[in-house]
Amino acid sequence: MKWLARFRGLSSRIYVAFLLAAGIPVTVAGLVGIYSSLETLRQETLHHLEQEVRGRAAGMGHFFDQLATELLYLASSSLLQDLADSLPWEDGGFPSQARERLERDYTAFARAYPYIYQVRFLDAAGRERARVDRRRGKPYVVPEAELQDKSDRYYVHEGLAHAPGQVYVSPLDLNVERGQVEVPERPVIRFATPIAGRGGEKRGLLIVNLHAAYILEQIQQMAGGRGGVSYLFDRSGFYLSRSVEAKEDESAGMRSVETLATFLPRPLLSRVVGGQQGTEVAGDWIVAYAPIAIGETLADRSDSSMGWSVALAFPKQRLFEAVFNLYLLYGVLALSLLVTALGGLWLSRRLLRPLTLLAEETEEIALGHFAHRVEIRGNDEIADLGRRFNAMAARLDELVARLAAHRDRLEDEVRARTRELEREQEERRELDRQVFQMEKMATLGEIAMGLAHEIGNPLAGIKAVVQMLLEEDLSGRQREYLMRVEGEIDRLSRFLRTFHGFAAPQEMHPVACRLDQVLDDVLLWTRREAKTRGVAVRYAPCCGETPELWADPGQLKQLLLNLVINAIHAMPRGGEIRVGHCLAGDGPVEGGPPAPRVRFCVRDSGGGIAPEVQARIFDPFYTTRADGSGLGLAVVKKIATQHGAEIFVDSTPGHGTCLELVWPVAPAATQGAPQHA
Repeated sequence: MKWLARFRGLSSRIYVAFLLAAGIPVTVAGLVGIYSSLETLRQETLHHLEQEVRGRAAGMGHFFDQLATELLYLASSSLLQDLADSLPWEDGGFPSQARERLERDYTAFARAYPYIYQVRFLDAAGRERARVDRRRGKPYVVPEAELQDKSDRYYVHEGLAHAPGQVYVSPLDLNVERGQVEVPERPVIRFATPIAGRGGEKRGLLIVNLHAAYILEQIQQMAGGRGGVSYLFDRSGFYLSRSVEAKEDESAGMRSVETLATFLPRPLLSRVVGGQQGTEVAGDWIVAYAPIAIGETLADRSDSSMGWSVALAFPKQRLFEAVFNLYLLYGVLALSLLVTALGGLWLSRRLLRPLTLLAEETEEIALGHFAHRVEIRGNDEIADLGRRFNAMAARLDELVARLAAHRDRLEDEVRARTRELEREQEERRELDRQVFQMEKMATLGEIAMGLAHEIGNPLAGIKAVVQMLLEEDLSGRQREYLMRVEGEIDRLSRFLRTFHGFAAPQEMHPVACRLDQVLDDVLLWTRREAKTRGVAVRYAPCCGETPELWADPGQLKQLLLNLVINAIHAMPRGGEIRVGHCLAGDGPVEGGPPAPRVRFCVRDSGGGIAPEVQARIFDPFYTTRADGSGLGLAVVKKIATQHGAEIFVDSTPGHGTCLELVWPVAPAATQGAPQHA
């Protein structure tokens, strides 16, 4: 809207009319020309690329067909026929003269075809009888001592399953020597045909290994000048790739098609592996792909499912360099037109600048920005209008400042009152929560006391009867059963005492206590059980001297005993418990100023507590142990709350548990008083 307001003058309208009359035809013609030229150039480039890849794929098919013809010719030699008819060989060995002749023939074959990686003759049992490799670019006759047993390789069984005169073509695979993938990796395609005697019995297998990198080199010739990458895909889901930057001696490793999912869309990869052909734009890349069709020989003499495809990927920017050059030409023309238009606009605005400034500052004042001023030099009517405008803005600015100050005072009062109300509500919620907790615990206490009384008296009578029966003359089995009953009565009695300790209100007599002295008794009582379970309990204070605690010694001892026993039970396979303490700083004290507090913790190396369990470990009767009462940590929580202490849990499954208590320090007047621990 601001820009539209500037074009209300007569000079601006005339300028816009001439600009539209000259610019619209040029712009329309340029856009049509750009689109037509670019689209034609793109389509021609993609069509040429598709034809090129399709032709190269057809050439690869003819190449495979020629290799199959050469394999059949090599298998039809009279020497192999004689060897097949002479089985079994003398002494179970392979005739040395025949091996030497085969090695000479295979060496000449490998020397004539540089893309051949291996030529081998295997007997029907899968043992290599003659083999020629290509090493460092030259044929190499493998000595008899280095020949291998390939009976466990899949291509031997699949090749022998073909009829004589048929050609087996293996999937794309890595060459394996003595049970290990050859390093550096050498991807190969194997062509094989069975060798049969005159009676039709299969006596061996002739195998030629084609180095798959050779195929990539042929494909890469198309991408050499355009920064592309060549690919050879197998229907089984693997591929080889080679870029322009790859060195000649660099090996081409096999990879899963899934590794290209971040580079090329999955639907495109499915079409390539599935044997379709076409050219597509995928992000910043152009991909042309086509299947390798088999020739006449392989079509007649192979039942193998040859499933290879070739693909070329080019950077779109490199492939469409001519397109981008055309973009540049039209860009220069468009820039020239834009500069001309901007120059005319600048000149017209220069003449109308004073009025434009007044319009802009008036809009700013309307938006509430009263500090803005306009500067117009001169002595004409427009300059006088600018001075009057500035005086009006100054008066408005002063009035708004007074209103803002009054508003700020009102807002401060509202915020103060709001904070006061929020504090009162928070205090009320905390009070309600504490009352509810106290009522709940009191109710649980009454129920627990009643249950303990109703169960305890009959239990004592039952135990007395059992003890009287034990004094009678009983058989061994009867005495054993009665002792078991007495043990179960004792266990239930201990549970009721724990129950009673949780439920009964306890009178608290706090005095100044030293943690280490209270802990001595706890460690003495738990030493035997800890040793039995393979648990080491250590007292490890975090610092030197710390103040004494303000606590009831008996209840503090009960709290520590529960924590240590819980930690021992958490480590059935043994471990370590560390008890430490240090000064924790000041904390709030009800009815008085903040007082110093001591932090002490019980840390074990057990299996930890799951997050969903941590929220309930202090609930009465909640336990994860089959023999637990669920009151140990509830008693700990109750004792800590009575003493005004805080308790925190830090546990990670598999990394142990730490229960930390922040405890009030004894008043200075009682620091030296006798202790009852």
